[in-house]
Amino acid sequence: MAAQPAGGRERRERRRASVETVVAILALAVVTLATAPAHAAIERTTVLDDLAFPTNLAFAPDGRLFFTEKNTGNVRVVTADGRLDPEPFARFPVVNEGETGMLGIALHPRFQREPWVYLYYSDAVSGNNVLARVRERNGRAAETSQLRSFLPWSAGYHNGGDLLFGPDGMLYVAVGEAHDPERAQDPQDAGGKILRFTPDGAVPPDGPFAGSAAYTIGHRNSFGLCVDPASGDIWETENGPDVDDEVNLLRAGENYGWPEVTGDSDGRFADPVAIFPTPEALTGCAVWRGALWFGAANTSTVYRMPLGGPDAAPRVAATFDAPVIDVAVGPDDALWVATAAAIVRLEDDAAGDRTPTATPTPTQPPTASPTDREPVVMPERNTPDGGTSPLVPLVAAALIAIALWVRLRTARTLARAARDPSSNEPD
Repeated sequence: MAAQPAGGRERRERRRASVETVVAILALAVVTLATAPAHAAIERTTVLDDLAFPTNLAFAPDGRLFFTEKNTGNVRVVTADGRLDPEPFARFPVVNEGETGMLGIALHPRFQREPWVYLYYSDAVSGNNVLARVRERNGRAAETSQLRSFLPWSAGYHNGGDLLFGPDGMLYVAVGEAHDPERAQDPQDAGGKILRFTPDGAVPPDGPFAGSAAYTIGHRNSFGLCVDPASGDIWETENGPDVDDEVNLLRAGENYGWPEVTGDSDGRFADPVAIFPTPEALTGCAVWRGALWFGAANTSTVYRMPLGGPDAAPRVAATFDAPVIDVAVGPDDALWVATAAAIVRLEDDAAGDRTPTATPTPTQPPTASPTDREPVVMPERNTPDGGTSPLVPLVAAALIAIALWVRLRTARTLARAARDPSSNEPD
């Protein structure tokens, strides 16, 4: 056979090297996309640590942060400049077994004129979960009054406890069904409901269920309540039994299905906006910069779910080394996160609109914005980038293997050429 010109061999070797380089770059790109966090711009600052299980956060107009401690029954205050007051604002006798303890807090919407701090806790004296309020005077708790007594906490779980003042000025209270599922379908029973009261604890006359404080029914184990300041929509997070944790958009008078159904009900009940097939233990929520942010205790994560637009799927925005219990938007327009041991401040320059929006004050109860989107069913296991397909690492591995194969064949060709310069056998 005629010897192959040296220029031909060099061109073939250059082509092989180019293929190898392109494949390697593609493999690196896939690996980078597979491992990149959903919001690389998030910065975090630990404000307080070594805490006794903070459960709920509430900011005063002057910048102070009030928060509850599950295990101690304490209500603590962080000053506007970030210092923890060494003396608790208030202390109540609580039991702290399972999901009991000091569970919820909210401040009166006109706190400067009506300085009431509302609390939900498992009372060690009466044996019930109770709703109380404490008047602040000169930075300290003054008079205390119990507004409502709910179900016994003896079951240990499904106690509820989250509190929210809605845009109508009413107090919304999440109450679990105390491991008695049938309560959830009875509008006259407090269990398994989102209840709505006046700031004085009375039942408003314009409720959707006659003679009842129930705003929505059919809930199992509600953990988070929050309001969208732009629309007035009220959102709720709820834990399923061993499947179907839910994110719900609340509508007055709706039935969310428990115990008849969890997750998608095919239209028989009000369906969730997002469903997690595996137990994430969803917790507190807040609307921040055009998205719903909510915690997950089992996976120690904070999720971000865009509000509006075609992609409404939740994505993991941040992970922590302890269960996430609550989130709240601070007066500094940062997202504050309570884990089981610390309070952390998140700042996300990539999260969208930074302009704070004033809370609307309609005179009627809020009604949810219409939505025709199907429930978003999350994958059974969510990776830190918000649910990357398991095919991504397989594709990356295949590309890397191709790159190694090209490199090996190129090396073998060069070795043969060095041994026999006259060879022109195909590789």
